[in-house]
Amino acid sequence: MVKTRLQNQKPATPGGKPPYAGVVDCFRQIVRGEGVRGLYRGLVPNLAGVTPEKAIKLAVNDVARGAIAARIGTTPDKLPTLYGALAGAAAGLCQ
Repeated sequence: MVKTRLQNQKPATPGGKPPYAGVVDCFRQIVRGEGVRGLYRGLVPNLAGVTPEKAIKLAVNDVARGAIAARIGTTPDKLPTLYGALAGAAAGLCQ
């Protein structure tokens, strides 16, 4: 929340000061005005959007690692780095 507020801050009046003087000031103002819960505002929609995306990426990575390992005659946990990177790239394409 602090990063978002700092990125979106605009002076109250043209040529005026922005509402936050920095990261610490922004953090303090949020906690003072909204409580600690204010730091987590908007987290649920963000997690709802990111969770399925990451689940798909991890599943594709596992399937790709298994397929590559079977093709070269090894196990997924013994996959050479280059092939692991290839599996990660395949998962990234599905993201």
